[in-house]
Amino acid sequence: MALIGVSGEWMFLSCGTKLIAAHIKQDRSRRDEKMLPFQHRKGQRFSKKEPFVFDCSTAKKRENDPKTDDNSLAGTTGSDVILAFIISPSGKLVALTDDSKRLILLQYEHSWQCVSTRWLVRRGTSLVFNRAEDEVLVADKSGDVYSFSVMQPEREGELKMGHLSMILAVAVSPNDKYIVTADRDEKIRVSHLCSPHSIQSFCLGHKEFVSSLLVPSGDLHWLLSGSGDGTMKLWEYTTGQKLKSWDLNDLEETLVPKTENEGKVTVCHITSSSDGRHIAVQCDRVSCFYCETATSELKRVTEIFKPHWVTLDASTRAAGRFVHLHKVTFDNMTVYMNKKQQRLEEQQQKRKMEQGNNGKKARKEVLGTVTAFSST
Repeated sequence: MALIGVSGEWMFLSCGTKLIAAHIKQDRSRRDEKMLPFQHRKGQRFSKKEPFVFDCSTAKKRENDPKTDDNSLAGTTGSDVILAFIISPSGKLVALTDDSKRLILLQYEHSWQCVSTRWLVRRGTSLVFNRAEDEVLVADKSGDVYSFSVMQPEREGELKMGHLSMILAVAVSPNDKYIVTADRDEKIRVSHLCSPHSIQSFCLGHKEFVSSLLVPSGDLHWLLSGSGDGTMKLWEYTTGQKLKSWDLNDLEETLVPKTENEGKVTVCHITSSSDGRHIAVQCDRVSCFYCETATSELKRVTEIFKPHWVTLDASTRAAGRFVHLHKVTFDNMTVYMNKKQQRLEEQQQKRKMEQGNNGKKARKEVLGTVTAFSST
């Protein structure tokens, strides 16, 4: 599944094993430089920010460790497909996790560089940087959240908290006071980041798994959540109060033809602008996105992504990671009632046949009695 994210001057796109970063601001040309006054040109550098491509298939591999439990990390192999990535609030850090249970940290100074490669106990499902950007929190499919240091990029992760069900999304409040986690069992839990065992509230109301969370920038109390039930909800998360709900299933006919997706729309990612005034929602298996930007910037980004278009198109059409998480219901009552009706009809038909046979037998007995009487 393809994922997209924007932070500051960079747009990130994951497709398959690759993470592509494109600088969306137009570079100043030599002609623009000459048009500036000399005092503004003196000592000023006009460097072009080249696009960056990171391929997980060429990333560092884990060596077998005889001391490691065979069921956890030893001999871990995967498809190297990127499962999730997150951009820090400043746009200077990017963390991603892939199908090979790697946590990869990228940093931008003069160019994008890989800072560290660390390994997870289980495959990651969601990541988030704290606002201080000194740690990255990683949720995995077993329901645990681990904390990894950014300042010490080789340090192993520390267990932060856990759920009884698979965690699909994680977020932190702007003041780093709360950590918000959502799982397959439809619940959203708000805990204190410093002491996650202390639960502040629950946000309950979704009918399917909660797949995405977002605390909009600049707001300390609002939370957006997306779910496999096709809805996006707005919460006052410190109290668990639901403020508003949007049903995206109303857009199903325009987004996903029914021949391709007979189920509900699944919200897989929610993001916002830096000021929190605009919200973008990405739905599972929708092979297009709409971008409102300057024509020159859109052309530049399109040219950067064009060499990877085949991989991107295949990623958007592939089955998403949420397909198998939907509830499977069994209508046993309908089957029971159909069988019961069938039995009643068979019994009724049998009684009719028995009544018919009894009638024929009675007529034969009457005729036999009449014949015997006549002969005497």
